[in-house]
Amino acid sequence: MRILALVAITVSFAIQCSSLAKRQDYEASLRAYESGDLSKTISLLPSKENKGFISVLEKAHLSFLNGGSNYKDLESLAEESKERLRFSATRSLKSFFYLESEDGYYASEAEIIYLHILLGLYYSRVEEYDKAKIQARYAGNLLSGEWSAEGQFDDPTLRLLLASLWLSTGSKEEAMVDFRKATQLKPQSHSIRSLTSETFPADGEFIFIFGGPGAEPSMDPSVNLNFIRGLRNLKFQTSGKQSTLLLLDNNKTLSLSLEKGTLGWYERHLIRDNEISELIQDSKYFQLVSATALKEGTKGTLKITGSVLVGATIVALGAGIVYLGAEASSEELAAAGITIMISGFKLGSEWVDQSIEDAKTNIKEDLDISTEYRYVRFFPEYVWIGKSKSKLNNPKLSSQHGPVTYHLTPAIGKVKVRFGFVPDLQKP
Repeated sequence: MRILALVAITVSFAIQCSSLAKRQDYEASLRAYESGDLSKTISLLPSKENKGFISVLEKAHLSFLNGGSNYKDLESLAEESKERLRFSATRSLKSFFYLESEDGYYASEAEIIYLHILLGLYYSRVEEYDKAKIQARYAGNLLSGEWSAEGQFDDPTLRLLLASLWLSTGSKEEAMVDFRKATQLKPQSHSIRSLTSETFPADGEFIFIFGGPGAEPSMDPSVNLNFIRGLRNLKFQTSGKQSTLLLLDNNKTLSLSLEKGTLGWYERHLIRDNEISELIQDSKYFQLVSATALKEGTKGTLKITGSVLVGATIVALGAGIVYLGAEASSEELAAAGITIMISGFKLGSEWVDQSIEDAKTNIKEDLDISTEYRYVRFFPEYVWIGKSKSKLNNPKLSSQHGPVTYHLTPAIGKVKVRFGFVPDLQKP
């Protein structure tokens, strides 16, 4: 029965994969995102997985940064996530929680927590503050849950986001709790520490800017006790400039603090603890490794054999000419034959080397799963934060190197919070 169940899951997984969005499906939307055009980014999002976890959260995130207020799909996803949320212990005795969606996707802790914070911010935008507080408490419980001292997931950027949600509901004391927790997680940040020592004036604003185009996965082969698992290792790479950002408002200039650390959202995503999922992935990947090795081994053998035969033929031809030159007592003919023999050796060797390199390249392309790796894109690589003691009238963003591409939303909440996005790819 177990075998039949695994076969059924494998077939289901194979069918699902044919309709899942891959990196190439995001190319157009990512280009628009890097240009700072959020409306165009949303319109160019992949149509696959339209109602799946990834698609809903990506669209909700982008729409919020674009000033949108339609949260219904995100609200449905949040309710569903509560029913599907699972808590588990890893083989290394570390505990964590995860969410399995209907399409077989395993959401990370950061994605799940951000989902509820984002929904709370949507509620604050439409002034449904009691609902916003419920989402804030739920996200706080997930961040603070003592699943185990080693495995508990907590994050300073998520704490800052949660604090901004509490501020938007007018709950300053709760916001201070998360600002203090962010300080504990990131004690080297003077800017975060300063947020815990000053009160927020009634007419002030908290500024939170998402930065960078988002990390992308790439293949990272490494030595691993599990050879097949080792080949499937990935790493995330970032491309944001981490610029120094300024907020300008009439005659006022405010320096925003760059806060790194969201790369941990992506790295944590690589953690998986569902045995069936890993078994299927490893089994499928082992088949891919075997097929690729056989294919490239066969092709490589044929190419190398052909290269050796061609080289040997040329060498034989040169040797024949040397023989004829010796018989005819012609030094020129003998020298020409020797030159041809040397050329044959070199040509054959070069072709063999090229065949080996071609096989390496083809194997790497076939086994590189980074193009199909599933995760929520468009999350920040880092953020900027700041605080204004007075109301902002006409805020603009710039840098020490000049104008930047950006998008700012109107301030929301009882204590005003303003969000924005800077792709941060322009040359300084």
